[in-house]
Amino acid sequence: MLLVSTELVATMNNTGKLNSWLTLGANIGVLIGLIILVVELDQNNDAVRAQIHQARSDNFESFMVELADTESLHPALTKFRSAGGTRDLSSLQKLDADEKARIRTYYQGRLMGYDNLHFQYKNGFVDEDFYNVRVVNTVKNLTPLWTELGLLRLGSENPYVSTSFAEEIERIVSAE
Repeated sequence: MLLVSTELVATMNNTGKLNSWLTLGANIGVLIGLIILVVELDQNNDAVRAQIHQARSDNFESFMVELADTESLHPALTKFRSAGGTRDLSSLQKLDADEKARIRTYYQGRLMGYDNLHFQYKNGFVDEDFYNVRVVNTVKNLTPLWTELGLLRLGSENPYVSTSFAEEIERIVSAE
């Protein structure tokens, strides 16, 4: 039978304790690294979602710019604006069916663009001052027109805007 010296046993115990502490430290380091990775992935996920939303909005806005550049929209907008435009909704009655359809499409694009700005604001990608000046003021001015054109129904489901933007519109309009 081999006799093991007490010094050797004490050294082995200390080495075992040291290994345990080192393993615990390494495991805690890995856990912290995983937590940081999850937080970064979540932030990246929000940024990617915002980019996708922006790309969709950009595509639709490009379509609207192409539509606006056509010869058919400009006369309809001119006629609508000279008859009172957004300040006088009865000016819609002065448009024929084609002109009204063009105006409706144009303002649908604007509505969707402001829905996108609201999404960007909610996710921290649009400054509060910009949001209050551009979005809130436009929503106050255009909600009656959007409603008249059938693009927006306050208090009910809205097929052209997100639920959160419809709620925001209601909040803005009720604050007046």
